[in-house]
Amino acid sequence: MQYAEPNNLSSFLIRHQSLFQDKNILICGQLQSVSLTPLLSGTNTSCLVSDYSVFNKLQATAPSLGSRLCYGFTPAETADKYDAVLLFMPKAKQEAALWLSSVLPSLKGNGEIFVIGENRGGISAAPKLLQPYTENVQKIDSARHCSLFYAQLTASPAPCLPDSLFTQYLLPSMPDQPALKVSALPGVFSAGELDEGTQLLLDSLPALSGDILDVGCGAGVIGATICLRAPDTRVVMTDVNALALASAAKTLEENNLSAQVIASDMFSDVDAKFDFIISNPPFHAGLKTNYEATERFLHQAPSRLKHGGQLYLVANKFLRYEPILAEVFHSVSVIKENSRFKIIRAF
Repeated sequence: MQYAEPNNLSSFLIRHQSLFQDKNILICGQLQSVSLTPLLSGTNTSCLVSDYSVFNKLQATAPSLGSRLCYGFTPAETADKYDAVLLFMPKAKQEAALWLSSVLPSLKGNGEIFVIGENRGGISAAPKLLQPYTENVQKIDSARHCSLFYAQLTASPAPCLPDSLFTQYLLPSMPDQPALKVSALPGVFSAGELDEGTQLLLDSLPALSGDILDVGCGAGVIGATICLRAPDTRVVMTDVNALALASAAKTLEENNLSAQVIASDMFSDVDAKFDFIISNPPFHAGLKTNYEATERFLHQAPSRLKHGGQLYLVANKFLRYEPILAEVFHSVSVIKENSRFKIIRAF
């Protein structure tokens, strides 16, 4: 997927780039499908990126950022606070609130806050989200189906306490496993409750052993459940989303479980081979439907499996992944399905 492709938001940003010049500015939020090229030429620009694939892209295309490019959702400590923050509005309002609570303590008093986004992406919620931090919110512009809001920081934000940002829910105990406490940050998949597709997958998995890879781990439900069911397995959990990785690590910690949690764009940072790969892969990137990433995952999966290894995959009923899998796997079958989802097993 290209992250610098021209789109409405990128064009809208270009017409306002003069607002950000000569300022010590922190850029953060949903950066998957916007070109930041006009802003990255400034020596005072910093980027806080929660998507590992975007982080890798910026490392390659904007090497001058150096240490001013960080992966995560909490700013690195710096000697000087920022003059301005530019938040690209996430789709989930709760995630936008998380970003504000996380980055605004790093903003100078009376510092400038800009929130930009597509109208269909929830940008209209920006004024309400900014109310705790400012006395006045202005809409600077609205065009190309996008809007830009502006405010000055007038209320000193409390230091961000990451543990207070997690929501939790309990998966009931079953005959083959104790109850699981799931911890998740806003915007992470299955943050509020277990989704139907993952439940169908957990109901379909056989007894597992050996080395297991959970790709796109989200809040860690799949990987943590495997750890509960089979304590002797070695589980590796990966995701591109820093909020998901923090959630998965918190889920493991809350249940006294042990697994390796790493940032990886599919298999980019995974070197080992596995007996099982388990995944409920997303098919959205930001506001866009994105099948390319999952298709790349399906083609690459056999190279990450040991001889005789298996892939278990959740898919919406309408997604035709079986023909893609049949190109690279010896045996492909649907082992369980309901009205909305199916579980595919590939040898």
